[in-house]
Amino acid sequence: MKRLLPGILAAVALAPGLVALAGSGAAAGDDSVPADPVVAAGAELYAWNCAVCHGATGGGIEEARLAFPEDDRRCTRCHKPSNRIVQPLDQPFVDNDMFSVGEPPALHPTQERPLALAGTLSPEALFTYLRETMPRYDPGRLTDDEYRALTAFLLDMNGRPAEMPDAAGP
Repeated sequence: MKRLLPGILAAVALAPGLVALAGSGAAAGDDSVPADPVVAAGAELYAWNCAVCHGATGGGIEEARLAFPEDDRRCTRCHKPSNRIVQPLDQPFVDNDMFSVGEPPALHPTQERPLALAGTLSPEALFTYLRETMPRYDPGRLTDDEYRALTAFLLDMNGRPAEMPDAAGP
């Protein structure tokens, strides 16, 4: 775990940058706060809960691995494919026996995957999918409002801000 700490800290350090990138088409390096506070909250939640597996910009596991030391980028030393999928943080765990990472996809269209869930699912379906399955290691650990904020952020990331759920949500 000590060897992985730099990668985890690097992923967490991305939080302010993600907030700056979210919403209103903010460009990289733009330190402005998103105009929509829900999207800004979603960006911060994404940085803390999602970026470690899906990458800082939603590029998927290949992007996320770049935050880790080179010899830990395959994630199989601790996250063996045969390990259990769910590993709630309130239960004890042993180093080298962490949840199976799987293959976290890109969250926006890429050349390899032109259809991304956040780019194609209805806002209600995306919210439900997130709430029931994410984060992979402890699904449902966030509040409904937090999942709504993540939904809004992912919709915004995919150029769908007009489809964002309202506060009452699904």
